[in-house]
Amino acid sequence: MAKYNKESLKAEKTRINHLLDLENRNCAKCKDKAESGCEGCYHDRRKKHLAEMKERIAQSLANVQ
Repeated sequence: MAKYNKESLKAEKTRINHLLDLENRNCAKCKDKAESGCEGCYHDRRKKHLAEMKERIAQSLANVQ
């Protein structure tokens, strides 16, 4: 992973948290869950991807001096 400064990592974490909030709201209203269940819901897959990105940023923040 490329080196980033602490401020840019914090800004990216804030952006991802905002996107997660939006996905959570959309997922709560999702009509697809009735047919496919939450595991198959597009929003659920997007939330998992964003959570993985957030974890990588947290690890990068821990490594930044």
